[in-house]
Amino acid sequence: MALGRVLIAMGVMRDNTGSFEVTLARIEPLLEVRSVTAPKGTLKDCLARCPQTTLSVICMTIFVAGALAQTPVPHPLLGQGWGIDHVGVGVRDLSKVQRDYEQLGFKVSEGGHFPGGLFNSIIDLENKTYLELLSVKEPEGNAASQGDAAEIADFVKKHEGAMFLGLNVSSAKVAASYLKTQNFDVEGPDPGSLMKEGETKPPPPQWYSLSTADKPAPNKLGFSVPIFLIEYLSSDWYDKARKEGRTKHPNTAIGIHAVWFAVHDLKSQLRTLRDAGFEADESRDLQLLGARGRELKAGSGTMILLESSDKSSVLQKYLSDHDEGIIAVSVEVSDLSIAHRMAESATNSKIGIYKGTYGQSFLLSPDVTHGVWLEMFQR
Repeated sequence: MALGRVLIAMGVMRDNTGSFEVTLARIEPLLEVRSVTAPKGTLKDCLARCPQTTLSVICMTIFVAGALAQTPVPHPLLGQGWGIDHVGVGVRDLSKVQRDYEQLGFKVSEGGHFPGGLFNSIIDLENKTYLELLSVKEPEGNAASQGDAAEIADFVKKHEGAMFLGLNVSSAKVAASYLKTQNFDVEGPDPGSLMKEGETKPPPPQWYSLSTADKPAPNKLGFSVPIFLIEYLSSDWYDKARKEGRTKHPNTAIGIHAVWFAVHDLKSQLRTLRDAGFEADESRDLQLLGARGRELKAGSGTMILLESSDKSSVLQKYLSDHDEGIIAVSVEVSDLSIAHRMAESATNSKIGIYKGTYGQSFLLSPDVTHGVWLEMFQR
């Protein structure tokens, strides 16, 4: 029978003692195990006289084969990366938003700043995902604003809300190479780092990121939903957050599980993401948003693409004044009753609980979260 990967055990006789010496020769992929025949006095004869050894060899072979068969197959784009990593939320007043999220039961940490006057605060979560709150100080009068800072400043003039999803990859270089083989117009990998208070020059690279061109070259592909890929050069940031207790939240939040995208053409978006290595999974029907769509596995979490099923739906209204983008985020909690109680206290209102896609859930509106529907659920 086929065991995926299996150890080859080689045996030889040793004099007249009846003992059996086993050598683990090599690992062969996709090897079919067949019966072995051998002359009298060699491997077959030895195994017949040494049943205990035979059993040990067979058990060890099956154990190793089973363990190897359970090793996750690397994603063609993400590699061994954990996929869903962080969602960036553009806001106008970072201090106020930090207080509002703290009232909802999140611990919010001051982050740092990037060139162009872009500042962030971080909500670190247990499963290595995080929410990144982003704001540009004095965007109109800051002539140095460019790149990400200028884009966020322009975005928050119209509305606050989720702007992008970062997907963790094990190798930015390998991910870029894969996308190029799939005919994507790739930008990067580029180094990135976060400056702390008082720093005026970026420190050495802390990550590498890449994306596709906003306007791909002729006959090239690009993501039209706001996602990019990131490889961290160290896990120190997470280890530090965990040791300092910043991943433990009063509302029992564990991590981001799903990111919901509003799109105009579901089939077209699925086709592009399939070319990038993502496979469409279950269909989803969200009556609360007046939308239907498909789920795509992204490492330890999921992306859900939604198109409107009703011209007067919440999703359709979103698309009327936004580009295709993130309309909602699902955050898993370990105790929904605690999270629900804190949310009702923070909003001074009654919030309904419903059976959602991933379990019992409640939904916080963009008015509360500064621009993004936030679903909190317990499995």
